[in-house]
Amino acid sequence: MRTTKRNLFKAVSAAATAGVAAVSMTAAATPRLAAYTAANPAQCVRQNGPTTTPADPAPTSVSTVQQAYYCIIDNYYKGSKLDHRQLLQSAFDSVVTELIKRGIDQPDAVMPTLSGDRDKDWDAFGTRLGPMLAAASDQQSVRSALAVAAIKGMLDSLHDNHARIRTAAAQSLSLGLTLNQNDPGGDTSRYTAPLFIKAVTADSPAATAGLKPGDIIRAVNGVPPFSDGTFNAGVMGYLRVASSTKDPVRITVLRPSTGRTRTFTVTPRVLPASPARVSAKPVHGSIAQIQFSQFYPGVAREALKAITDLQAKTKITGVIIDLRGNPGGMGAEAAILLGAFAHNTDYVDFCDADGKCDPQPVDNSTPLLHLPMVTLTDGNCASTCDLFAMAVKDLKLGTLVGTRTAGASSGPSFDYQLNDNTSTLTLPAQYALGAHGEIIDTIGVPPDHQRPLTAADVSKGKDPAVNQAVSLLAS
Repeated sequence: MRTTKRNLFKAVSAAATAGVAAVSMTAAATPRLAAYTAANPAQCVRQNGPTTTPADPAPTSVSTVQQAYYCIIDNYYKGSKLDHRQLLQSAFDSVVTELIKRGIDQPDAVMPTLSGDRDKDWDAFGTRLGPMLAAASDQQSVRSALAVAAIKGMLDSLHDNHARIRTAAAQSLSLGLTLNQNDPGGDTSRYTAPLFIKAVTADSPAATAGLKPGDIIRAVNGVPPFSDGTFNAGVMGYLRVASSTKDPVRITVLRPSTGRTRTFTVTPRVLPASPARVSAKPVHGSIAQIQFSQFYPGVAREALKAITDLQAKTKITGVIIDLRGNPGGMGAEAAILLGAFAHNTDYVDFCDADGKCDPQPVDNSTPLLHLPMVTLTDGNCASTCDLFAMAVKDLKLGTLVGTRTAGASSGPSFDYQLNDNTSTLTLPAQYALGAHGEIIDTIGVPPDHQRPLTAADVSKGKDPAVNQAVSLLAS
């Protein structure tokens, strides 16, 4: 049954990670479920803003794993209903897998017997894990990597695309490529051939090498993106270069404009961060096309001002909101922007593990535009972007054009810093349902008009989704 609690989502804060932000809420974290002794780590603390890495990082240890274990139980929305044994089993499996990969498997790496008591089972697990890490290597970096593997294993057992760990790393390098496929929710099963370049960042390694939008990727370091229709996930690791390696990447592409296949060698480097901003332009004379890369703080007001600025120059008869490639962000921004098209309605429900839901209203303080609207979506539209698209469909605020959204919209999340001062957990506090009660997570939102972008379109500078939107708004 719905409650009247309507201000849950008013305070929000960004959590920087692969395009996903954390939503700050006024509800307090649930009470600690375990009684810690002086030897146990402190309870994890929720971060109320963007996390920063302290100057004194510590090793990721069994103590950090213990802190993460109780942090999940205390703060994940299903925490009180979780079978903690699944957390521990998945953690142990992840550590064993890492031992095997490193060639340091151990005869005593056997899962301890679990009783069903959360605290006693942690004691049994921790007592076994500690000696395993100590015996695995005399290098602290290896022991820390094994501890991180244990935490990742616990998070993997949740099967939740918003539950993750972020660790401090060396400054990431980049090739300067934007691809037609991405995995905002960590799922590559929906990737379909071909993999091609949507955009090339100016003055980037890719631009210097000669790669162009529309180039179809045939191989990366000799590995084809697809084998028998299945995506080779390692290819994305090469293309993202999310590490400090400066090894050149060999990219073989087919260029649609010439029909030629060429191999380019691209050496990654650090690129300056692109400032988040709204782009606005008139199309077809009287239609405002608005695009922004994420739902960052203030983006809704910026988008609405951009429309107002265009209206000051010409008569605007319709709006295109281009959310393709938008990984999400702050739900409050979606509420503000949706408020320009409807008032006095809820656009999403945030629910707990017992099914108790908090309806989230659109922002009635946003002046209505009284304009028809088309929203453009694709498989890289995730999280808050998923929710925005579902609201457009459910509330009949406009038309969706493009391809199905990512379906990576688990729910509003918090960040928690762990005691190694380099690791941060992100844990959803609730799960999201559409305005009509639909499950969006893992499924996504289908468009009203399918208009996929092809490599040939990109190479020729064409955009069938925009053309469809213009046709709908101009008719």
